[in-house]
Amino acid sequence: MLRRNYLLLQAGQAALGLIGRDLLGLATEPRPEEIVIHAAVARETAELSEDLRDMAAELDGFPAGEPESHSAIVARVHVGRPEATEWPGFQHALLYLAKPG
Repeated sequence: MLRRNYLLLQAGQAALGLIGRDLLGLATEPRPEEIVIHAAVARETAELSEDLRDMAAELDGFPAGEPESHSAIVARVHVGRPEATEWPGFQHALLYLAKPG
């Protein structure tokens, strides 16, 4: 639980200024050897892909101990609403959910 909370806090810092209109949901999933950033998006754009790469690079740059220092950071993009039945990120630590509308 401590690792999950730490990663959620760091992901929030890394995401500052990068949540645009096309990003509908953002979650983090700590796995034993990687950290998965789950993004639910309205549509995939070059700008959004760049923002996710920037977020991953920022997250990778935060100082951390084991196992973060050896964890790959992977972004998984889901085109569609961030709903529990469709978006794999919904079951993990939610960082951001857009209001329906």
